[in-house]
Amino acid sequence: MMDLANDDYYVVVDMGTSTIRGAVGMKDLDGNVDVLCSEHCPSKGVKRGVIVNLEAAAGCVREVVTLLQNRMNIIINKNKSDDEKRKFVIEKLYVGLNGQSIRTLDNHVLRNLGKEEVEITSDILNTLFEENKNVKIDDGEILEVVAQEFNIDDEDEISPVGYLGTRIEGRYKIICGRPSLKINVDSCMQRAGYEVAGYLLSPVAVSNTVLSDEEKKLGCALIDFGAGTTSVVVYYKGILRHLAVVPFGSDVISKDIMDLKVVDNVAEKLKVKYGSAMEEMIKNFEINVPMLAGKSRMVNSRFLSSIIEARIDEILDCIWKQLDKSHLTSYINEVVITGKGANLKNLKDKMELRTGVDVREGVPTWNTAEGLDDKFKTVEYGLLIGLLNGAENVCVNSSVDMQTETTVSRPEKKRVKKDDDSGQGSLWGVFSKVKQKCGNFMDDLLDDKNI
Repeated sequence: MMDLANDDYYVVVDMGTSTIRGAVGMKDLDGNVDVLCSEHCPSKGVKRGVIVNLEAAAGCVREVVTLLQNRMNIIINKNKSDDEKRKFVIEKLYVGLNGQSIRTLDNHVLRNLGKEEVEITSDILNTLFEENKNVKIDDGEILEVVAQEFNIDDEDEISPVGYLGTRIEGRYKIICGRPSLKINVDSCMQRAGYEVAGYLLSPVAVSNTVLSDEEKKLGCALIDFGAGTTSVVVYYKGILRHLAVVPFGSDVISKDIMDLKVVDNVAEKLKVKYGSAMEEMIKNFEINVPMLAGKSRMVNSRFLSSIIEARIDEILDCIWKQLDKSHLTSYINEVVITGKGANLKNLKDKMELRTGVDVREGVPTWNTAEGLDDKFKTVEYGLLIGLLNGAENVCVNSSVDMQTETTVSRPEKKRVKKDDDSGQGSLWGVFSKVKQKCGNFMDDLLDDKNI
């Protein structure tokens, strides 16, 4: 059982294309993560994992963090007297970095050690590692550097410390992305009234949570199906070998279904409840789909799945191209799928046919505390748990007595002039008039039992 009396709290935020999620967690002495609470809200101002509207995104962050603070106040003050109660205040948080600009580049660093053999030390390796940070990348910023292998006098070694040699070459993968990734996140958090405690690469964070050390050693690929993007990460011999972000996610499938003249909420429900990644594996029946103005139409289940399968094939083609770029396809013994899009029916079967290797769903298992709520052990929460695992420094000040409560400054909200009770001239009044003329078709649309 975690000790809530301590202030060792970690706060993370995942700024997804469809949903912005946040969580507060703690770590025990062994580094195992326990999620104390999580909240989410529909995402605004984020497209393909990148912030495109600062004000809209900042509003979502404020909403999620406020909900987290309220939930934590209930948790830490439960069964306490008024004198013992404390105010939970979130000041800093960790943010996951994602987006289609994130990719890996190869880099080699060569060092001649002299005519006589020299022992390879960690200091020499650190010097080689630091040289990677000086590499100039067009329209890019270095986010992380991952060592691959080392060549000592024409002999390859993964762990070269202690070996003797006259020349060493280090091979590295540089993970980079557009400079605007961090700049926009910083601006968004400042506008929301918070500080960034640190950045974590979302694809790496997920990998470290849903993949085992054995899988990374034998060779595996992680495919994270998000709403706006799909991340591809390849591991071999326990080392990250390739990382790329495909600019397509599960929301493009929903948009294709919207061509049937249905609204986005209905399209999403059709995809989740009746859709399939393989048309031939779905039963043939008719679905009564409500339309606008109280109308409805019948849609064949296999026709619906044919729309989904066509888009899935396109996304998988992009994934296979990235796997080919890793030059490790023959060493990939397993594919692990995660993310909300991984919930699509028969996606696992579809990918096994395309890859010829075993495919499993990736749920958080590594470094999670015993008794973790089952809802966090699903493909949708892999990233959130991964971010909590990656957080290093405590980023919350919760030791504030109610009597000496400190407040975190927030941007002042604009006042909106209220209309009279009749609703004349207000947005609600306009909506009411439309609803009187058109009936309750929107309510029926979203509540229809067939969807």
